[in-house]
Amino acid sequence: MQNKEVFHLLGGKDVFGKVTDLSTLAEDGLPKRALVHFIKKSKLDEKRVFRYLDVTKRTLDNYRPEERMRLYISDRLIHLAELFAKGNEVFNGMEGFTEWLHLPSIDLSGETPVNHIHTRKGIDDLLTILGRIEHGILA
Repeated sequence: MQNKEVFHLLGGKDVFGKVTDLSTLAEDGLPKRALVHFIKKSKLDEKRVFRYLDVTKRTLDNYRPEERMRLYISDRLIHLAELFAKGNEVFNGMEGFTEWLHLPSIDLSGETPVNHIHTRKGIDDLLTILGRIEHGILA
């Protein structure tokens, strides 16, 4: 996918230095700074992010900025960043994607896409819809 954009959404070189392989980053654990950077870039509600990551704010507050998060949290954060990278690409910017997230969708029976950001399946469904939009299929 758009690994460069995912890497950028998670903080890029400022957070990871020279390492750019997302699999390696997930296995090693993303530093908490990557999460903080993503929340700022995505402008996604913290509660929604924490719900998807299946972790409490209190737990994350206990991490120091450079401390690495568990594999499970890191992997889910990368998956969420992939959604935002794809949305940014399809809508030519984060503003258009953010607007789409909050509008009712025909493909979701009138629900807003943002309400599907709580499971991997929900995010995979959104990625599928974005692929359809990208190819000119009404969504």
